[in-house]
Amino acid sequence: MMLKSKISLVVVLSLAVSLAADDGIIIRKNQRTLEQINGIYSQMDPVRYAPLPDRWKNLPRTKKLLTGRDTLRIVMLGDSIVNDTSRSCWNLLVEKRYPECKIEKITSVRGSTGCWWYKEPGRVRKFVLDYKPALVMIGGISHRGDIDSIREVIRQIKAASDADILLMTGAFGNVDPREDYQWQRINDSDHFSEYRKGLELLARDTGAAFLDMEAAWAGYVREFGKDLDWFKRDPIHANERGEQILGHILESYFSLPAPEAKADQANFTQYFNWPALGVTLSILGVTLTLTFRMAQARPPAIILWTPGLVQMSSRCPKDV
Repeated sequence: MMLKSKISLVVVLSLAVSLAADDGIIIRKNQRTLEQINGIYSQMDPVRYAPLPDRWKNLPRTKKLLTGRDTLRIVMLGDSIVNDTSRSCWNLLVEKRYPECKIEKITSVRGSTGCWWYKEPGRVRKFVLDYKPALVMIGGISHRGDIDSIREVIRQIKAASDADILLMTGAFGNVDPREDYQWQRINDSDHFSEYRKGLELLARDTGAAFLDMEAAWAGYVREFGKDLDWFKRDPIHANERGEQILGHILESYFSLPAPEAKADQANFTQYFNWPALGVTLSILGVTLTLTFRMAQARPPAIILWTPGLVQMSSRCPKDV
């Protein structure tokens, strides 16, 4: 009797896990603290990633909320690679840059799954739209090269919301960017895969933002020369150090000039009226010239000021 009970319990638990895996998972809490992030990152060489400055043109709501005093709600949609990216808790790093903005991150993932699965009826609603995001990030390595399915998911999101969309290439997986031929496929546009080309073109066609996460991650791995296993917990997935590569790439991607710097610049402009200063210098130059002419003086050197010009002269003004 006890054996039958144990067998039944195992069957029930197995079915529960299977159903959960089939349905996907939704994670709403941060899986690491800022202190844990800093401790992990302290073991690593810094991530140096410079995103393209025009990326913000397709992220208007995201930019507005980041620089305001409201909540930026983000859905990350994809597979276990997207889950690893989310587990970096990059949002905590971005919040440090925008202390008046609260980032609420929802991670909607399903193992080995891409938009070919999420596009089916009711799934975009369940995994994305029900959370009313201002930004949806679609990534991972499990889209099976199916650009049309990603397009369909974007269509469904845009039909029901005004969320910004960010499309990301995948990272990690079985790629080894230390191999030159693999690096060429990642970094050389003449050797991009059809999927890589198609994803960037899709972003342009749909007004989505684009982040080549694979190239940024691969560049870091090549530059700093660590063995690939140092960044992975298994042949496919990032460990806590690999996660921080992805997290710090996203931190850079979502970074704007600090509000304090903008305020300082505004104050500097306020106190220095440059057109008025130019007029003042012009008057000063005329006054000095008239004074020297009247005195018939020949100083060893004088400075003649005109708007936009500083001229050194050793001649008397009357000879100029």
